[in-house]
Amino acid sequence: MRRLLDTAVRALGLDADLSCDEGVEAVLDRIGPLREYVEPSLRCSTNVTVLDAGYKFNVVPGEAHAEIDVRSLPGTEDEQLAIIDELLGPSVTRSFLSYRPAIGAGWDNAWYDAMAASVLRHDPDGVIVPFCMGGGTDAKPFAELGMAGFGFAPLGEDPDGRTAAGMHGVDERVPIASLRSGLDVLDDFLRTV
Repeated sequence: MRRLLDTAVRALGLDADLSCDEGVEAVLDRIGPLREYVEPSLRCSTNVTVLDAGYKFNVVPGEAHAEIDVRSLPGTEDEQLAIIDELLGPSVTRSFLSYRPAIGAGWDNAWYDAMAASVLRHDPDGVIVPFCMGGGTDAKPFAELGMAGFGFAPLGEDPDGRTAAGMHGVDERVPIASLRSGLDVLDDFLRTV
């Protein structure tokens, strides 16, 4: 993510100090719709997604259960879980429904270079940056076996200015033009590796 932010500062011509929150915010403010993809990858998060307590409105519950979605940056799990335990206090028990630590793969390798080259062959003015996905990934079990995983789902610009904002949302969708140009890049990549 540091390389992504450094590259964005140069590409956008910003004078932003990335060692402080204000500098990072300046970059996020300038990257438009990409902010929603980048921001979740900059800090850990916890969200209570399920609460369950009691059985009747006039009876105090003897116990309660909560499910918390925890998203960690690679290497931050221990610190994040310690903070959660401190906030929960000594009378609350925490356990995992499922657990696979956050993973990362370096960009200094032939796979990353091949992806970048494919994109640049189709968009010579493109700016290539590594990105840490904030969501779940099927790459985690492979990482446990020592295999690095990379996501590569190129989508080109839509001539009508539509974005892939509908991806993983209600009425999930991506612009057809973006999908077609992305397919060309993906085909190029697969033919060169």
